[in-house]
Amino acid sequence: MTRSSFLLPRARRPACAALILFGLAGPAVAQAPGDALNADDATGAVKVCAPVAMPRWRSMIPAPKTWTFLDCMGFSGEMGASHFQLGCLFANVTPHAQKYAWGAMVPIEKSALAKAQPPVPNCGW
Repeated sequence: MTRSSFLLPRARRPACAALILFGLAGPAVAQAPGDALNADDATGAVKVCAPVAMPRWRSMIPAPKTWTFLDCMGFSGEMGASHFQLGCLFANVTPHAQKYAWGAMVPIEKSALAKAQPPVPNCGW
């Protein structure tokens, strides 16, 4: 067989190219406005709660996926901390990408209930 016998007729080439491109692109998925700020499961993200007693000590624990910032705040208060911080640790990131993210440090007080400070990107806080 000659090399030219493996080529498609010119009339079929655009249709095949369109099918290949559609197959590579996959189905279109709608994104919510904040999706770019959220880490997906592929990042291997772990939620982290960090109680802080400024300037004496700081601790860090892996938090269950079901924890909210209120759980972290409550835990931190029980540990004797004056502040807490929400964080994310990432296992699967592109080379040289940041492998962690922290939200702002928040004082433990009643007003903190309205001040959740999740990290960006957010791993589920």
